[in-house]
Amino acid sequence: MYLLVFHIYRGQPEKKMGIKASNTAEVHFEDVKIPLENVLGGEGGGFKVAMNILNNGRFGMAAALAGTMRGVIHKAIEHATARTQFGKKLESFGAIQEKIARMAMKHYVTESMAYMISANMDQGSKEFQIEAAISKIYGSEAAWFCCDEAIQILGGMGYMRECGLERVMRDLRIFRIFEGTNDILRLFIALTGIQYAGSSMKELQKAMKNPVGNAGILFDFAGKRAKRAVGMSSGPSLTEHVHSSLATSADQTSKSIYEFGATVEDILMKHGKKIVDEQFVLNRLAESAIEIYAMVSVLSRASRSLTAGHSSAQHEALMCTTYCDEAFHKVKICLEETQSGRNLKIYSNLSQISQDVIQCGGLMQQHPLGF
Repeated sequence: MYLLVFHIYRGQPEKKMGIKASNTAEVHFEDVKIPLENVLGGEGGGFKVAMNILNNGRFGMAAALAGTMRGVIHKAIEHATARTQFGKKLESFGAIQEKIARMAMKHYVTESMAYMISANMDQGSKEFQIEAAISKIYGSEAAWFCCDEAIQILGGMGYMRECGLERVMRDLRIFRIFEGTNDILRLFIALTGIQYAGSSMKELQKAMKNPVGNAGILFDFAGKRAKRAVGMSSGPSLTEHVHSSLATSADQTSKSIYEFGATVEDILMKHGKKIVDEQFVLNRLAESAIEIYAMVSVLSRASRSLTAGHSSAQHEALMCTTYCDEAFHKVKICLEETQSGRNLKIYSNLSQISQDVIQCGGLMQQHPLGF
């Protein structure tokens, strides 16, 4: 019989920008030994346990942030409908209308993502890490956008502590950092998607070594590239799966999915394993994937509302078609930016500017007044 002595203690709570109701402190372990039978997930399985926890945390963020966005949008609308400026209500000005409309659309996307992931999980899906990462990125950035725009609509009043929005903004800032920073998650989304595409490319490489015995794979690949060269799509169509009034948006989404796949294929052929170092390119692939998932999410939800005859169905359809139209063009631009010579030159310039500033230890340019 023996006595095992160890210490677990925490440091003082940190002084943070926001979420002050939640204490954050360092936890210190000294001489702590864990019995083998207490190891979670088995030996070497801790990383998987941690990833599952992060997935659940990320998924929950979209749902939570949708609620936050609903609150700040309500506060903005209250002010816009009550405040008179230049003899007119704020709500009648186009600049304010655009802010409120974009806030409403971003909320619709975020909430739609949360419900789509929930449905997949309820149906037994175990692989939802990419969707969870996408919803975390989109929700955290959309919530920040909505809070910022709400403060702008309220003007000086929104900047006052009494209004309550300044606390929401401080609390929201952490959501782009914890559960995996949005920067890292963008790389995760892009590289995971490339990994799937890479497995298909490996099959093609094997076929190239024995072209006679694998003619089917080669002809299929050649056929897809030939169709793309003349502007024909061989990708999947979503039109048959959505309400007829959303056919154009479904077609835009299908084209985006196809072009995304084709771009990933081209990038893999160009960079191979070195793609992990091309973060300028990866970020634009991730942005495309996020927008495509957003399009699919709102298409699914709006179709359901139209089919069920909900009172808000036409409003939802309007948000869906507007969002998909803008997202379609955004995806097209992002994908073009992964390969255009002009953008590759810009990425090189940005890299050089960053290196110059870092080597200088700060900004390099001389002050105009000689300070």
